[in-house]
Amino acid sequence: MLTQPPAPAQTGAPLPLDQVDKPLDLAKFDTDPCSLLTKEQVAAVVADPPADVSAFRKTTAPIYGCSWVTPVGTNATASKPAKSPRTLTELAESPARKADMFEPWTETSIDGLPAIVYHQRDSTDDCSVAVQATEQQMLTFEIIGKDLPRNYWANDRCGGVAKMAEAVIGNLRQN
Repeated sequence: MLTQPPAPAQTGAPLPLDQVDKPLDLAKFDTDPCSLLTKEQVAAVVADPPADVSAFRKTTAPIYGCSWVTPVGTNATASKPAKSPRTLTELAESPARKADMFEPWTETSIDGLPAIVYHQRDSTDDCSVAVQATEQQMLTFEIIGKDLPRNYWANDRCGGVAKMAEAVIGNLRQN
């Protein structure tokens, strides 16, 4: 579908974890999170072509959001945690972080919002990005799966997750 690989996400300098100068309006995320990636964006971050990618809305605690999945097991998720940690500060102070379970851990920013790129599940193959969307709420993004066929980010999962976060944030800012 895409004529060339997508450009990397534009990340910026780290910001204080609780600094949210331009918070996101999360109403669209709350009502229809699966609409926050266009077909082209699904091709850019999940699988190209995106014909067999299915979107599943997550509507039960502890996480609300959407997962885009392929039959071969690629799973890209955008979520809004309902329980602690709900902010980057809580994530940074969590027992898992203190036990070095999120290493490597990189603080950055995406679209002017504080963000953290980290790994979990004892694997640097999987990657997560958490973005402080409002003063009280972060959004989390991840791509998991053993192999990522037809994925531009198979060798740079954190790059793919950052690209997904950038796309969702951009779409929330447009609404």
